[in-house]
Amino acid sequence: MLIRTTLGAFVLALTLVPAAAQDVKPETRESAEARAPVPLAPTQGKPATGGNSWFQTTNQDFGTFYGQGDGVGVFKFKNPNATPVTWQTITGSCQCAKAIVRVGGRVYELSSKPTPTLTRVTKVPGQPDQTEKVQQIMIEGGAEGEVEVHLDMNGITGAKLASFDCHTTDPALPQIKLSFSATGAQLFTMSPADVQLNKMTWNEVREFTVTVNSSVQKDWNVTRMDEAKTFDVTWEKVQNGDATSWLIKGKYGPVGSDSQGGGVLKFHTDVQGGATFNVRVVAMVQGPLEVKPGSFLSLGLVRKGTGLKREVVFEPTDGFQLASTEVRLEKLQVPAEFVTAKTRSDGNKLVLEFEISDKTPPGLIKGDIVVALNHPLVHEKRIMFNGFVR
Repeated sequence: MLIRTTLGAFVLALTLVPAAAQDVKPETRESAEARAPVPLAPTQGKPATGGNSWFQTTNQDFGTFYGQGDGVGVFKFKNPNATPVTWQTITGSCQCAKAIVRVGGRVYELSSKPTPTLTRVTKVPGQPDQTEKVQQIMIEGGAEGEVEVHLDMNGITGAKLASFDCHTTDPALPQIKLSFSATGAQLFTMSPADVQLNKMTWNEVREFTVTVNSSVQKDWNVTRMDEAKTFDVTWEKVQNGDATSWLIKGKYGPVGSDSQGGGVLKFHTDVQGGATFNVRVVAMVQGPLEVKPGSFLSLGLVRKGTGLKREVVFEPTDGFQLASTEVRLEKLQVPAEFVTAKTRSDGNKLVLEFEISDKTPPGLIKGDIVVALNHPLVHEKRIMFNGFVR
């Protein structure tokens, strides 16, 4: 199966996003929810392990998540002492999205970012939750409770580990550590992961190929690709036994304008009813014109009565004989009679001569120099400048 389209944008990264809905006719929320793709459920992790005098288990594996979702686990505990024990210096590792401690009808929430913060939350029916920052949690003698931990797995690939830690006044267990983990997996894998075209000129054409596999569905299809300019792309289904892969072949360029290059090719599939993947194409495109030292002039401090001169060189990368058709000053915050700008030719280069008069009064110097050009692709360049006369 071979399909061709022309596209433009270029940066390939693996992401999972829901398929776009087609607004053919009004629909109810119920029908939209029924039509939406069902997220792939995480797979079950390994059995919980560990344990101490307070917790039956202290280590949990939440399983494998496919690009989205929160790993959530609950650690049950009981104070083995007849007397109250205080939990102090309660923290979660930076990977812990949130932890909730429930004991004796009280609820505490621990957030790890930007700094560890423990808050007691009181829920009142019909009213907003009441919150109060606290430093410790008192666990009554023999009291039972639970620690609910959350691990954000959205966009995660590979293993993610986190922990919940606290010090206690129980001499038999002065420190508690709960460890939990999950693994992030991709719905699609690509080789190469990114297309690197490196440095190229604006009028070049470079080819690339990418092989895409699904880690959750053997037989699957690419249904379409979003439009992208300056790309010519085909995709072909390849059968490897009972498994399907897709071979994407593309051409990038010519860019046809002054551009930094790069873009994303977004493909739609029938995996999970409409999952997508992105191919990231990376290139450093040298435009038809180089500006040295750049499009911004920092004049700094100009001493009163001295004036200042600067030059900006425009050099075509395609050998074009560059010339200026107009030079104008815009957005000036200094009287125009104190600023001059003109151009001269230097071979196929164009040199902008910029001068601040030695009679310029003290104050801010700021504005834009707009140079109109005869180049067929780059019609004008804007040079911004600022400084201060003192």
